[in-house]
Amino acid sequence: MELGIILGNIPTAVSEREHFDSILRQAHAAQEAGMTHILIGQHFHFEGSRWFQPVPVLARLAGELDPHVRLCTQILIGPLYNPVLLAEELATLDVVTGGRISVGLGLGYIPKEYETFGIPFSERGRRLSEIIEILKLMWTQDRVTYRGRYYTLDDIAVHIRPLQQPHPPIWVGAGSDAGIKRAAELADAWPITPQERPAELPELLGRYFDYREAAGRSRSGRVPLRREIMIGRDRDDALKKAVTVASEWYLNMAATGHNEYVDPEGLRSSIPGVMAQHWVLGDPEDCARQLRDIAARVPVDPIITRANWPAMSTQGSVDYIRLLGERLVPAVKDFEPVETLA
Repeated sequence: MELGIILGNIPTAVSEREHFDSILRQAHAAQEAGMTHILIGQHFHFEGSRWFQPVPVLARLAGELDPHVRLCTQILIGPLYNPVLLAEELATLDVVTGGRISVGLGLGYIPKEYETFGIPFSERGRRLSEIIEILKLMWTQDRVTYRGRYYTLDDIAVHIRPLQQPHPPIWVGAGSDAGIKRAAELADAWPITPQERPAELPELLGRYFDYREAAGRSRSGRVPLRREIMIGRDRDDALKKAVTVASEWYLNMAATGHNEYVDPEGLRSSIPGVMAQHWVLGDPEDCARQLRDIAARVPVDPIITRANWPAMSTQGSVDYIRLLGERLVPAVKDFEPVETLA
């Protein structure tokens, strides 16, 4: 079982130079720790913290990391892009990285971002479906004609093709049933969000594979699993550490509209209970056991975690990645997750 990290937002009080230095140091630490996936998310004009844009950052990281480390956009907010621009940007990125990107796409959740780009928020799901169809065409054909509800292409020439064949893996992030269905029908994988509780995973993945089967696709195959992890002396100590470093992140996400996992009547007081439900918490052996238990029941791989939280310094993030490399990566790397649901 493989592990990776996701590079997220950093408070704007941290300078751009320091922010990028943090990304480089985390990426190098992750590679040295034996991790095999580096992901970066996306937002625009975000309140209170900064998201560097994924495509240029991943292009730079490609020159910093060894060829076995995969680079992933998790997620690009697909409906905010013109599909031709997106296809060419990502095909170029695949070439620049030597054919090691995975394309994570999703809808986002902030209406104001859609207002800025002049895209109706209510159209985002249908637009993303058309965009994925166009990406596949532009990555596999020499000329493309497409007529959809939102996009029309009339015999356009394709001048950039990705290195990966038939195309880079497409991951479609989703939390709703409609989104899971979209991922099952159009994508190569559905990366499971970290808020999903372990006990819910068999039912959720069962639904995903049912949709795949109904679309004439395979019921087997592993999917990426986002999982927040905190190592401590024991579970209580790990939870205290998680609350200390991550509470401001939860509060900021709630302030920007992502509050379905935090009680709006008592935001800060509800955070420990939220974390206790879906974080992997405990000493190194217990954390490794929890991950193995999940992967023994549902087909997940890689496991993606986050190592930079608002209350962590860059050195704190690097030290934590090193701890994961010393105590967690060796305990799960030889474990083979199941290929199909039981």
